[in-house]
Amino acid sequence: MLLRNVLNMLVITLIGILLMAAGWQSMLNAYWDEPIATVTQNHDWSALEKNMRPEACAQCHESQFNDWKQSLHAKAYSPGMVGQFADMRHEAGSDCLRCHAPLEQQLFDSDSQMLTSLKTLRQFPQGVSQDAGLEANEARLLLRHSGVSCAVCHVRQGQRFGSPRKGSEQEGLMAGEAHGGFIASKKFEQSSFCTECHQFPQAYAINGKPLENTVKEWQQSRFAEEGKHCQSCHMPDRKHQFKGIHDKAFTRAGLDITVFINQDDMPTLQMTSQRIGHAFPTYVTPKVTVQAKALDKLGKVLQTWQWDMVREVYFDDGWQEKRDTRLMPDETRMFAIHTPNHQAVQVLFEVQVVPDQFYKGIYKSLLLDNPQSDVKALIQRALQDAEHNDYLLYTERLMIP
Repeated sequence: MLLRNVLNMLVITLIGILLMAAGWQSMLNAYWDEPIATVTQNHDWSALEKNMRPEACAQCHESQFNDWKQSLHAKAYSPGMVGQFADMRHEAGSDCLRCHAPLEQQLFDSDSQMLTSLKTLRQFPQGVSQDAGLEANEARLLLRHSGVSCAVCHVRQGQRFGSPRKGSEQEGLMAGEAHGGFIASKKFEQSSFCTECHQFPQAYAINGKPLENTVKEWQQSRFAEEGKHCQSCHMPDRKHQFKGIHDKAFTRAGLDITVFINQDDMPTLQMTSQRIGHAFPTYVTPKVTVQAKALDKLGKVLQTWQWDMVREVYFDDGWQEKRDTRLMPDETRMFAIHTPNHQAVQVLFEVQVVPDQFYKGIYKSLLLDNPQSDVKALIQRALQDAEHNDYLLYTERLMIP
């Protein structure tokens, strides 16, 4: 009888574990369908554990917070986006937040709440307490001001989720004193986890390609076959920096660039997208320019050549694609100078990166409409930030034989 009772208890326990695992798996499969971080169950968690602000997470996860606060994820609830809300209804504004601040408690409940956010963002442009102080005014802001913060990716209904522990393949509930442990899943290490915001549906296609097509570009590259996911490059060693084209060193590391005189005696710059798993640049926002200048012996510019790598779109009775000259993964492209001026003695090659080229045009257009003060201040700040993001990626001089 005792043995039977023990066996029955073991069976009941096993069924319970399997049911719990099925529940976790079901939640993971629909992870982005209902991103709700609010604690909905009765837990004896502390006020700190129930606080979804990133400053609260920083009390124990300081290194991750310090990386994240410098990233564009931390700045996703940006002046450039919020400044466009004045002429929208709150439902349209919340559609933008589906990627820029996607938790249910980050969305707008009313038009007045959305318009109030314009004034609030003017007062607190950072949105995050940089020293992670829980008593800072920023730490009291509504959660949307933290953009794509810790809870957006790691919390659903109060439960914490994340990658398996380093060096482990084990998935499922990992026991721990803090907030009841966490649920480990390899999904956090796969590109599919990033798809919700970094791959637009085909319904938003322009010339057959979605406006943002990054994950599809990756799927068509050798990087997908080799098992190199988004996180491999953008979160190396699990760092939460999310570096991209705004970072000069990160961008340069993905490209092989050389200059030489080709077999036809033409000064040439060769660029290969050697370590970038999607189009360079991806999305319609950035523009990369290769420029060559023929110089005389005094350094005077005699001629200039320019080539753009960009996906340029415009709106004319619907979105249209003007050109797509981007570099694809493993593609090599030659930029050769034809018939330089006979007085030229050298060529200066430069590669310029304009990370926010598309947004600059939007901001300038909005300012031409002389918007109300709150909107104007936000858009001016966004334009100023965008202008400061431009940088010279590469420069080299080549003597003409």
